Amino acid sequence: MPRYCQRQIFAIVVARKWADNLAFLFMDFLLSIHCPQCGADISFEEESRVVRCQYCGSTLHITGRSGVFRNYVKPFENIPRMKKALRGALKALGAKKALISEKKLLFAPYWRVKGMVYKWVFGKDVQGRLVKELKTKHLDQSFPAYCGVDLGLRSLGIRPGALKLPFFDREEMSKTGSVMKVELDFKEAVKQGSLLTEVGLDETDIQVYLERTRLVGERYNIIYFPFWMVRLSSGRKPRVLILDAVANTVTRVLTEEQWEVMEARSKKGRSRVNISKVGFIAFKCPNCGWDLPLNRFDVIHLCGTCKRAWIEQGGRFKGVRFEIADLPQGARQDVIYLPVWVFQAHITSNGQVLKTVADLQRFSKVLPSGVKQGGDQERFYFFMPAAKIRNILAADKLAAGLTNKQPAYQCVPAERIAELKTMGVFLSPRAAGDMAEILLCSLTPRNNRERQDFVKDAKISIDKMHVLWWPFHEQRLFLRDAICGCGIQKGTLDVGC
Repeated sequence: MPRYCQRQIFAIVVARKWADNLAFLFMDFLLSIHCPQCGADISFEEESRVVRCQYCGSTLHITGRSGVFRNYVKPFENIPRMKKALRGALKALGAKKALISEKKLLFAPYWRVKGMVYKWVFGKDVQGRLVKELKTKHLDQSFPAYCGVDLGLRSLGIRPGALKLPFFDREEMSKTGSVMKVELDFKEAVKQGSLLTEVGLDETDIQVYLERTRLVGERYNIIYFPFWMVRLSSGRKPRVLILDAVANTVTRVLTEEQWEVMEARSKKGRSRVNISKVGFIAFKCPNCGWDLPLNRFDVIHLCGTCKRAWIEQGGRFKGVRFEIADLPQGARQDVIYLPVWVFQAHITSNGQVLKTVADLQRFSKVLPSGVKQGGDQERFYFFMPAAKIRNILAADKLAAGLTNKQPAYQCVPAERIAELKTMGVFLSPRAAGDMAEILLCSLTPRNNRERQDFVKDAKISIDKMHVLWWPFHEQRLFLRDAICGCGIQKGTLDVGC
């Protein structure tokens, strides 16, 4: 085989392995719980909102997502690997033989924070050119929720992503080990999580004038990770070894006195966390009683029978207002409707107000686009794409394009929603509201310090949020907005949910 062919094959293999690694890094945890109908074990991705039991066929909606979930990792007792780790620890201590006088399992709590970090930067580069840059990253980090004890593992890394995590069950866990207390409360966990947002997004070659960092769609949960505590009697100096009960490797070697001090400190702590209990409700329309369509990652659920939209809040379904934008006269009829969260925004900063369409046009310095708009003195709206979009920059560009144009549109009757080709709503209303500050930065001119000063102290209040299905037609590799002409690449949309 020619050498250049070998190089191409090698490059393809490496690329595939790298893609697989990325998929592993960002994949959802696999959770498991007993079906409330038949008691069988149900496994599902953590982003799932709807699950179906493969044994009894029940379709259920998960509740309690607004609070803190608790899960745990089951230990993997690999005796040969554990013996090897103990022999290595003894060798390091200079001991030849030791007796195991005590062995017990501990479940130690770790906070896990997950979300998307957005960072807007305005300033100058080393050559004096004005810079306006949006940086993003996935945040998925864990840190100890216990205090006074150092078990030698400061983070769980990505390992829990490869394991099936049952929901917290104290009775079941207590059969094999003891459960340590959660001592780092939610407020402290949020503080520590906010410190992690800047990691990897530092600016080294930009003289920063304005920056805004926001963690959007963040979710906090607690994972109990297993450790073995092994007490060794070796001559006059007994030792306490801490082993990772999944990898079966030694994480810390302690003296008897060190262990006693750590254990005493841990008993003084108190749990100060409001835990959310996972629950299920029947996945049926609360108005007509018919089954809702099974789209497991959707936030909004459309009833095909009574043509109403529902969202789960507080353990029950609540109605959601939605609209469908009508096509312009003479437009192509072969369209797909993408969901958009639409809401009014009232923005104030140092006595100045950004409220009307005219205010927005003066602020963003956008020239008239020819798209039909409402009156200048009408309240302006933010348009936030709500479909599952992989490319964050593409989603931001589409949001800024629609918001800048402030299009006027007519609506078709809601009863027609079942006839149309629509994409599901993936973005929650809370996350859409959190994105308002990021979108305001997107609308801020790069070369206008006055507007950037306004953003520095801006306070945003949002109102009248609803879902709008907006028409797009296919144009080669793009979906082109049928009303404003804004586009987004088809490859950035995740249609498999």
